[in-house]
Amino acid sequence: MPAVLTRRQLALGATGTALAIALPMPAIAENRPVKIGLLTIKTGPLAQGGFQMEQGTALFLKHSGSKLAGRPAELIIADTGGNPAGTRTKAQELIERDQVDMILGPLAAFELLAISDYAAQHKCPILSLAAAEDMTQRKPNPYFVRSSATSAQAMHPSPTTPARS
Repeated sequence: MPAVLTRRQLALGATGTALAIALPMPAIAENRPVKIGLLTIKTGPLAQGGFQMEQGTALFLKHSGSKLAGRPAELIIADTGGNPAGTRTKAQELIERDQVDMILGPLAAFELLAISDYAAQHKCPILSLAAAEDMTQRKPNPYFVRSSATSAQAMHPSPTTPARS
C-alpha cells in the first residue's frame, strides 16, 4: 500500500527544509597558520625600542609553542625605518602580499596614524603600543586596540577651569 502524505506532514517537512537552509553552517577550524605582521623600527634613533618589540614578540611565541588559539603562528617582521611613508608601504606589503591576519605595532604614534585608515579599509586588526589619542578619540578605528596609555590621559580628570579659593 503506498504511503499517504498528509498536509501537516508536507508543511512540517517544508518548514524543516527551509529552516535547515537558512541556518548557518557550523564553523570549521582552519589549519593554516595565523600570520602576524610585526611593524617595528630597526634603523634610526628608535631602533632599540624596535629590537625590544621584536625580541618580546619572539619570546612570547617561543613560550606558547609558536601557537595562538591552538593554531600555528607565523611572525613576519617589517622594518618601518621610523617614518610614516615607510610604515604605510610596509603595512601594505604585509596586508596585500603576505596576507597577515593582524598587525602588531608600530612603535611610534606618527607611524600608527599613517596606517590607521588603510588597515581599517582592509579590516586588519592592529594591536599597538603607540598611544596616539586620535586613534580612540577623534578618528577611532574599530580594528585598533591600544595596550598603553596616552600622555594626555593623565590630564582628562583635571578640571577645565581653575579651582576657586
